[in-house]
Amino acid sequence: MGILCGAMEQTVNESLHNFVLRALKGRGRVSIREIAEASNVSQRTIEKILSGHIADPSVSHIEKLAGYFRAKSSNRSRAGNAKI
Repeated sequence: MGILCGAMEQTVNESLHNFVLRALKGRGRVSIREIAEASNVSQRTIEKILSGHIADPSVSHIEKLAGYFRAKSSNRSRAGNAKI
């Protein structure tokens, strides 16, 4: 059972990693500096993740960045619903 849990955890981490990379690359007008300040991940670390110099970022960094983009997405959804 431990192997299955480890495999599932790896899959979740890979999914989060892919989500964060897509969000960073498609961030629009938001600067890396703004993301760094809001997510508590250094600008340099984010730049290294984007450039591929950190191919396997820590789970902590991925979780912080994923939380930032989820919150941003949630805020956009609520703003869009308020206009209806």
